[in-house]
Amino acid sequence: MSDNVSSWLIESEKIDYLEDSDDTDADPDYVDCANEHIENEYDDSDDDFSESNVSNSNRSIIILRSRSRSRSPLPETSYYLGKDNITKWFFDPPSNKIRTRRRNIVLHLPGVKRVARDAVSILDCWKLYFPNSDVDNIVKCTNIYLDKLRQNYSNQSNLRETSNIEINALFGLLYLAGVIRSNHLNLDDLWSDDGLAPPYFRAVMSKARFYILLRALRFDDIGTRATRKQIDKLAPIRTLFDNFVTRCQNNYTVGENVTIDEMLEGFRGRCSFRQYIPNKPNKYGIKIQALVDSRTFYTANMEVYVGTQPDGPYKCDNSPMSIVKRMVAPISKTGRNVTMDNWYSSIPLSLDLLKNHNLTMVGTIRKNKREIPPCFLDTKKRTLNSSVFGYGEDILLTSYVPKKNKNVLLISTMHEQGNIDPESVENKPEVIMFYNQTKGGVDVVDELKGEYSVSRISCRWSLTIFFSLMNIAGINSQIIYRENTGKILSRRAFLKNLGNELTKPFMINRLQQPNLSISLRQQIIKLSGHKTAVNVDQSSSSGSRPKSPPFFSNSATILFSPGALLFLSLLIILSISSSLGFFIFGSAE
Repeated sequence: MSDNVSSWLIESEKIDYLEDSDDTDADPDYVDCANEHIENEYDDSDDDFSESNVSNSNRSIIILRSRSRSRSPLPETSYYLGKDNITKWFFDPPSNKIRTRRRNIVLHLPGVKRVARDAVSILDCWKLYFPNSDVDNIVKCTNIYLDKLRQNYSNQSNLRETSNIEINALFGLLYLAGVIRSNHLNLDDLWSDDGLAPPYFRAVMSKARFYILLRALRFDDIGTRATRKQIDKLAPIRTLFDNFVTRCQNNYTVGENVTIDEMLEGFRGRCSFRQYIPNKPNKYGIKIQALVDSRTFYTANMEVYVGTQPDGPYKCDNSPMSIVKRMVAPISKTGRNVTMDNWYSSIPLSLDLLKNHNLTMVGTIRKNKREIPPCFLDTKKRTLNSSVFGYGEDILLTSYVPKKNKNVLLISTMHEQGNIDPESVENKPEVIMFYNQTKGGVDVVDELKGEYSVSRISCRWSLTIFFSLMNIAGINSQIIYRENTGKILSRRAFLKNLGNELTKPFMINRLQQPNLSISLRQQIIKLSGHKTAVNVDQSSSSGSRPKSPPFFSNSATILFSPGALLFLSLLIILSISSSLGFFIFGSAE
């Protein structure tokens, strides 16, 4: 993977994630807009360190080692004692072992998997995530809803059944609207003929048809939805979402460092699991947990938060520890590192990931955890940029003071030594530097999605989730394309080419419609570059008569209308009168 992937990022100031690691800033104040009672997910208590979560059922003492690099005096004992009066943190690191640690020995090399290596065109890379089978299912479900709409309208010209090629064209127009940052622009402005709107949209399909397709776009059978919703709140898009996540995992192997964090897809419509997160740009929306490669920004796993599911196969625990275990399932036993913030992280989770999943963890940790010694929290006697390290056989605890009366706590099962980064002016520990480098994977994906987003304002949460899948498919497919071809395209150029490839087949097929205006037909030929279609509208200038609909296709209506009968009667009378006059005057001569 080329290092030029960083060129995707918008030029702006780099975020220092360390500054957002404090409990008052980094911990979002989650509010469930549906007033659902969520017991475990937003609990700040230390229940994750209960007896049921510790591997030893006899509640064995967790002994850790600690060493201080601050100017605060050390206690007379060789360890600090946590607030729980059980956990011990020793000053000195564990003795060096002769054998190399097994952790962070990556067992599966990162890169494109075999199933996706043959995709060399932009469209082929995108179809790895939305293959024809999924598009055909969308066509089928959309046609079911179109049939329902036809029963309520007399004018059904724009309610005809859709097809695979037309749905792909719809997706292409959504990508192109995102490229020109017009995803929230009124449709009248995109389809106007005043010379200000891009002509490409009118050349692909009419505004009315685009609107109808977006309105009718469905991802499941509406006839069986009520039954499926009894056991699954995500029923309207469950099949498509699960298939998409599976393909993300089957097409690419992530690198040695991944990030777990949340995305918030902006949505203000009615939804039982809509979330309110004040420190997010959208504030209201659908929360999606994501696992992202920290270097390439490839999204490998996702899970939509739907609150408490009904009893059935989709009901699961929504505690942070359970969410992380489900998210790391695709990379379990592979020796990778997972970076997360203090909403997910805990000492029992870090030890569980290391022992049961062969995964290390680096993350900030909340100050209310009872395993943390009080002296790690006290900043009054600490100097600026000072550090205190806690050592154990499998974990490192770090306390760093970046500002006066403020400290940051991190835990790591990846780092053995509490070293200070020699290049850091502020004497930051290496574990904090590593955290800042790997923390922003999901945030970068959010930024990339928002730069050229396909999302349009909608009252349907399932459509909001689908727009998010389209944005992620645009990012993941570009990573596959770059790996397979070695070509480096800007994100804008990649999405523009993708939109053209999705829309061009339907645009060319539209030339077969006999009722297109000459100007629109010429515009389609110009934009599509379809040379063989020139004969269709140039035939009139070459001397041959263009094909037209039969004049008497509605002969019964024309011949037997009252006006037509009156006109024919007058012609007959005039003809008879002329014949009689000619006969009389001719005989007189």
